[in-house]
Amino acid sequence: MSPRKPAAPKDPSKALHEALSLAMGQRLDEAEALLARFPDHPDCIYRRATLLMTLERYGEAEQGFSRILSMAPNHFDTIMGLAGALVEQGRAAEAVPLLDAAVRAKPDARSRYCRGVALDEAGRPEEAARDLTFARNALIAQIEARDLAPLEVYVQIARRCNLRCAMCGHEVWQSNSGFMEAELFDRVLSECAANGVKRLHVLSGQGEPMLHPQVFEMLEKAVAQGLEVGIVTNGTPLTAERCQRLGQMGLSYIQFSFAGWDKESYEATYVGAKFERTLENLKLMGAATRGTKTNFMVKAVCTGDNWAEVRDRTRAFLGKQGVDNVVTVVANNFGGNVQHGTFFEQHGVWSLKTLTHQRRMPCRVFLKAVGVFCDGTVTACGCYDSNAELKIGHIGENSLADIRKGEGFRRILEAFRKGELSDVPMCGKCDDPFG
Repeated sequence: MSPRKPAAPKDPSKALHEALSLAMGQRLDEAEALLARFPDHPDCIYRRATLLMTLERYGEAEQGFSRILSMAPNHFDTIMGLAGALVEQGRAAEAVPLLDAAVRAKPDARSRYCRGVALDEAGRPEEAARDLTFARNALIAQIEARDLAPLEVYVQIARRCNLRCAMCGHEVWQSNSGFMEAELFDRVLSECAANGVKRLHVLSGQGEPMLHPQVFEMLEKAVAQGLEVGIVTNGTPLTAERCQRLGQMGLSYIQFSFAGWDKESYEATYVGAKFERTLENLKLMGAATRGTKTNFMVKAVCTGDNWAEVRDRTRAFLGKQGVDNVVTVVANNFGGNVQHGTFFEQHGVWSLKTLTHQRRMPCRVFLKAVGVFCDGTVTACGCYDSNAELKIGHIGENSLADIRKGEGFRRILEAFRKGELSDVPMCGKCDDPFG
C-alpha cells in the first residue's frame, strides 16, 4: 500500500513556503496547483502568476498580475510580469506603457531590456535599440568596474571523453585526448589566487574529468587552497571507493549527468554508457555526500522534440530511486554545433528554447569566467569551445588579468556590446546569450 500524501496546508503562509520548495525542486505544476487553492490571497496570486509564466500559461498569468495591480498599482515586479505576459501573447504595444512606468521607477538593465523587446515588437526599432544598448552596457559595466578580472574559472583537466552523448557537440571535436599536467594545474591555482577567483569548475569544453589519473590529488589541492570547487561528471568512471573519496573531500558541488528512466532511454542519450552501472554509481555518490557540505545534484539535459516527456519521466524515475535534487534543463545548441528544435530566422539560431520574444545580451558566463584547457589555452567560453575557436591567450605565457585585458577578449566584448556577433565564432549561433 503506497503512503498517503500529506494534506495540503490550509494556511496561505505555509502554502507559500511549500510552493517555494516545490518550485525550487522544479515541481512547478504542483506548486501552481497548491497556490491556486488560495485565489484571494495577494501573495499566492502573485507567486502563482510568476509560475504560470514559466509554465507558458500566459493568459492566466495576465489575469493574476492584473488582479495584483488593481490592489497595488505601483508594484514593480507585477508591472514587469504583466508586461511580459502581454508580450508573450503578441500584444507588445499594450506592454509599452507598463514598461515606461517600470523604467521610470527603476531604470536598470532588466526594465530597459524588457522595454526594448516590447518596443521592437511594437514596430519602434530606433527606440528599442536605445534601450537594448543601455541594457547591454549596464551588464558590461559590472566587469569593467572590476577591471575585467574573472570571478570564476572553468578548467579542463581531461580532454578525453568516454561517451558520445546525444545532446553534445562531439561531432565537431578535433581531438579526444589529453590530460593537464600537474605543474600546469598549479599555475591555474596560482592565477586563481592572484586574481581573487573564488570558484573553480572542473569541466570545460569537452572531456570527462574523472578519467584523469591524478584527479583526486588535483581536487584536494584546490580545496586546500580555499577555492569553492565543483566537478561535473557523467558518473561512468566512478566506483564505490571513488564515490566515498569524492564525498568526503569538501567539494562545493558534484554534478552528475543523467537523463532517462530505463536502459533504452538512458543509453540512447549517453551513448557508450551502461544504465545499471551508472545508476548504481549515482546512488553510491548520493549516499557518500549525504550529511556533508557537498551539494550533490543530478542534472538531466532533455533533448529532442519530446524533451518535456524526458524531463517528467526522468524526474519521476529518479524520485523513486530516492534522488530528489534533480535539475532538468533543455539542451542548448553547444555554440551552434548541434542543430535541434526550431530555427529562429530572426536570430539565425537553432534552439529547443523559445527565443521569439528574446534578444541577444552579453553572455553571463563569458562576463564572469574563462576556460583553461588541458594544454594551457585560455578560451573566452568555458562551456562549449572544444576546438579553442575563442582562444584569448595561454596561461603559461600571460596572467589571467592580462589575458582578459587583451585584444582577443576585448574584441568579443565589443561585439556583445553592439549586439552583433555574426563575426564571432560560436557566439553568433549560440542560444545561451538570450534574455
